[in-house]
This record gives sequence, structure tokens and C-alpha cells, in this order.
Amino acid sequence: MSIKPSSGLRLLQGLGRNVVILGFVSLFTDISSEMLYPIVPLFLTAVLNAPMSIVGLIEGIAESTASLLKIVSGWWSDRAGRRQPFVVWGYSLSAVSKPLLALAASWHLVLVSRLIDRLGKGIRTSPRDAMIAESCAPDARGKAFGLHRAMDTIGAFFGPILAVILLSAFHFSYQTIFIIAFIPAALGVATLAFLRREIPAPKP
Repeated sequence: MSIKPSSGLRLLQGLGRNVVILGFVSLFTDISSEMLYPIVPLFLTAVLNAPMSIVGLIEGIAESTASLLKIVSGWWSDRAGRRQPFVVWGYSLSAVSKPLLALAASWHLVLVSRLIDRLGKGIRTSPRDAMIAESCAPDARGKAFGLHRAMDTIGAFFGPILAVILLSAFHFSYQTIFIIAFIPAALGVATLAFLRREIPAPKP
């Protein structure tokens, strides 16, 4: 008598371990990032007395940097035939940017922190997506990216909720929340240690 795999196992069929690991990394990282997304503008305007134009300037520069770097990092990882170093460095940069916010006495250091965070995102995103595609069966790529996006979205859902609870229910300071946000980011970086040795990317 054959034993049919459970629905959970069937869901993971065709997916390499790296796909699942990268999903958890994104979950932890998005909890961290989305904890800060709603409160950084409040910190800038209410604590550092920065005008709203500075809030827009910081986010515009940060997001533009991430978008441009995705092209460069994808091309570079193709040329190098490697993905994992870009992924590790990208997530690590985003993690170390969080505690910097707690040291900010003016909006300039907030800009530096956001730039480091988005540098990390720009460096890791394209190589990470390529690693996901290379770590699953060709007929499971849609499922692989769907799983990754689902875990990413779960993190994005819980991050702001956690920030609101810490801010309104426990009355933590902004600086304390910035430090706490480092914890899931660091967990995400630590989870990268469980990645299997990557399949070498084909060189152009």
C-alpha cells in the first residue's frame, strides 16, 4: 500500500531547501523593516523636528538607490557566477542599519541608515530571486516564488502590528523599538547559515 504525501509535503515538492530558507529570511527581515516603516516618519517629524519634505527626500533617495542597485547586482552576480555572497551581504547591511536609527540626533543619520538599508535590498534582491529560481524544479518556479512572496507578506503584516503594540501599549521609545527591530533582522541573517551550497550560476 502506497502512502500518499500530506498536503504540506505536496506543497513543498519540487522546492529545494534554499527556497524555504530564503522564505524564512524574508519573513524575519520584513518583520524588522515593516516595524520601522510607519514610525520613522513620526520619529523624524515629532522627535527630530524635520519637515515633511525631508521625509519625502529620504525615502525618495533610499528607494531610488535600491531600484538602481537591483540592476547592477543582478548583472554582477551573473558575471561572478555566484549568488550567495550578494544575498548574505545584502541582508547583513539591512540588519546593521536598524540600530543606527537609535543614535540619530538629526535627520542626516536617518538618511544614512535608510541608505544602508536600501543598499542592502538593492544588492540582495536580484541574486536572491535568481537563487530561488535555480534551487527548484523548473515546473515549480511559480510555487517557489509564491511561497517566498507569501512569507514576505506575512512579515510585512506582523511588523507594523508589533510596532504599534510596542509604541502604544508598552510605551516604548522610538529608540528602543529601533533596537528591538534589529532582533528579527539578525535572526534573518543567522538563518542564511542554513543555506545549502548554491548551484553555480551559468556565466554569460
